[in-house]
Amino acid sequence: MVVPVRPAVFVGARLLDGRSPDAIADGVLVTDEKGRIVAAGPAAAVSIPKDAQRIDATGLTILPGIIDCHVHLSLRLEPVAEQVQRSATDLVVRALGTGRDFLEAGVTTIRDAGYTPAGIKRAFASGAFPGPRTQVSCTPLSQTGGHGDSWTQSGAILETEVSDLPPGIADGVDAVRRATRLQIRAGADWIKVMATGGVLSAADSPDASQFTIDEIRAIVEEAKAAGIKGTFAHAEGTAGIKNALRAGIGSIEHGDLLDDEGIDLMLEGGVPLVPTFNINFALMDEDRVARGDVPPWAIEKMRYLFDKQQVNFRHAVERGVRVVMGTDSFSGMYPPAELAYMAEFGLGPFRAIQAATNEAAALLGLSEQVGTLEPGKLADLIAVTGDPLVEPELWRDSARIVFVMQGGRIVADRRGA
Repeated sequence: MVVPVRPAVFVGARLLDGRSPDAIADGVLVTDEKGRIVAAGPAAAVSIPKDAQRIDATGLTILPGIIDCHVHLSLRLEPVAEQVQRSATDLVVRALGTGRDFLEAGVTTIRDAGYTPAGIKRAFASGAFPGPRTQVSCTPLSQTGGHGDSWTQSGAILETEVSDLPPGIADGVDAVRRATRLQIRAGADWIKVMATGGVLSAADSPDASQFTIDEIRAIVEEAKAAGIKGTFAHAEGTAGIKNALRAGIGSIEHGDLLDDEGIDLMLEGGVPLVPTFNINFALMDEDRVARGDVPPWAIEKMRYLFDKQQVNFRHAVERGVRVVMGTDSFSGMYPPAELAYMAEFGLGPFRAIQAATNEAAALLGLSEQVGTLEPGKLADLIAVTGDPLVEPELWRDSARIVFVMQGGRIVADRRGA
């Protein structure tokens, strides 16, 4: 059932609009029946409509809804024995449930980074199921034996076939053009390219560069020709990062082994870095390892990358690389924790908020709709207890996000908890 939109007025709040670190201490925010913000500012300067639903936000900080540019709604860290039991229906049900969980956690907009069909974004957009505003990439493109190739040494393919997720493995310029067109036909807003090896794939190394520059350039050309949102690259190894950048990729995901030459290319092209610390900490979590959720080859590779990424991220920030929030979160993970990691590893509390709001909105082409608390924009917002500029660690505590609104509809209200 679609919840109707009611005009609302938030009173007594501290407002952080996503543009300035200067919070409004006694703020008022007003939304209308169309689910848009009509006013946001100091109480003395904002007229409060008499017929609006009054929401007491005393002691809370209101911010724009969180935008996560790298999630996997249909995936979960789980033992292989459980993974191979999942049918296509199971994955769709999981994606719907994960979308609801992420939305209730304050993530109002996402870019899915692979293995979620376009029907999921339509289900959320229709209001039939609660979930973030969603852009999808369908199946990531991978070379044979690359990060998106689920082949194992036994010959088993650890992959669930889903009819509206076209195959993504391709080799050679002509083949990658066709694979790109298949994803676009299936409803992809973005094309994801596996430009290097990765942690969770069994047959490669994160250092390995995958796809040639010509192959990646062909993918970029097809995405531009089709007029979709763009392209982004799973890129952990140094050489593969630079191959993707030289080919014209739109954003670099992970960037673990980014070097100064790669930073130069990112600065030259204005290409953002999407660091995804959340998945790294999940893969190193002792309980997950003990349960067998993380395969042995992934543990070894993550140990190799773990500290390196934090050092290289800090250096990229110091040199001025633009950062956009992405978490690589699967089902059962908590995306908002990424803000705490970004703040801790060099971005600072306010820029972490920007990475998760207006910077992310700009990457997804949604700056006119979301990302800041401005009149005319959709009323996507969250309220947290305390001040995230003073205590960014609050983002690790799910109990601190007590209110979520998306497009003027109240998604979660835990103020009385």
